Amino acid sequence: MTLKLGELAKALGVKLEGDESLEISRLNEIQVATSQEVSFLSNSKYLKYAKSTQAAALIVPEDMDIEYPNLLRSPNPQQSMLMALKLLNQKVRECQPGIHSTALIDPDVTIPDSAEIGSGVTIGKGVDLGENIILESNVIVGQNSKLGDNTHLYPNVVLYEESILGDNCIIHSGTVIGSDGFGFAVESGEIQKIPQTGNVVLGKQVEIGANCAIDRGSIGATTIGDGTKLDNLVHVAHSVRIGKNCFLTAQVAIAGSSILGDRVQMGGQSGVIGHLQVGNDVSIATRGGVTRDVPDGTMVSGFPARPHRDELRIEAIIQKLPELYKAVKTLEKQVNKS
Repeated sequence: MTLKLGELAKALGVKLEGDESLEISRLNEIQVATSQEVSFLSNSKYLKYAKSTQAAALIVPEDMDIEYPNLLRSPNPQQSMLMALKLLNQKVRECQPGIHSTALIDPDVTIPDSAEIGSGVTIGKGVDLGENIILESNVIVGQNSKLGDNTHLYPNVVLYEESILGDNCIIHSGTVIGSDGFGFAVESGEIQKIPQTGNVVLGKQVEIGANCAIDRGSIGATTIGDGTKLDNLVHVAHSVRIGKNCFLTAQVAIAGSSILGDRVQMGGQSGVIGHLQVGNDVSIATRGGVTRDVPDGTMVSGFPARPHRDELRIEAIIQKLPELYKAVKTLEKQVNKS
C-alpha cells in the first residue's frame, strides 16, 4: 500500500514536520530504509543512524531532540510503528472459498460456502466449521471438533478429536492440538498409561506459533483464554489452564494441571512445574523456573524462580565470589601464621 506522508500522519494521529506530499510505500528498519520508506527511532542509542539513513521520514517520540527533514512525532512511537506496519507492510491473507479436489471430508460434515479447504485436508465426522475459515494444505481436523469464524490453520496443523477453537484463532504450521498428555502410573514395576479423556478449548483471538504441542486434558479440558499468544516451540501439558491475554515466548513449558491467570508473561525457556497457580499480571523472566505458587502482580526470575529483586541481589553477590574467596584464603593464612 502507498500513502502520502500527510495521509500517513493523519492515519497514525501524529504531528508531521516536513513534506506531506511524499509518497511512502512501506516501513523498514532505519539502517536499510530507502527514500520511499518510513522508519522509526524510539531509542536514543540509535540516533547515530539518523545521519546515514535514506528513510523518507522517521517516527520519533514527541520530545526527541533530532534534526531530520521529515518527522512524525508520536506520543507512543511503538504503537505508531505497529499501526504503520499494518497500513503499509501487512499482506492480509484473504480467504479464497472453495474445496480442493484432494481434500478428504466426512460426508456428514457441512462446509460453509465461505470456507477455504486446501489440498490434502482431512476433516473427520461431526466437525463443525464456522464462516470464512482457512484450512491450508494437509491440515487434519479430528472428529467432533469445532472451529469458530475466521479461524486460520496453516499447513500441517493437526487437531485431535473434540478440539474447540473460538473465533479468529490462528494456528501456525506443525502445531499439534489435543495430543495425549504425559500421564502414566507405575504398578508392580510396570508403566501403565492413564487414559487422556479430555480435550482442548481455545478462546477467541488465540494465536499459536509453529511446532507447539497443546495436550488434551486427562479428564476435563486444557484451556487457553481469549487473546492469548504463544510463540513457536511452546508446550502446554494436560489439564493446564491459561488465562486471557497472556504472552508465552519460545520454548516455554507448563507442566500438567498448573493454572496461569490473566496477562501472564513468560520469557523464553521459562517453565512452570505441575499443579501450581500463577496469579494475574505475573512476569516470569527468561529461563525462570517456577517451583511454587506466584501471587498476583509479581515479577520472578532465576531457578528456582524468586522475586526478581532478590534474584538480582544474589547475582550481584555471585559476581563477587572470586574476590571473597581470595579474601577468605588470605585470612586463613594470617590465622595459621598466628
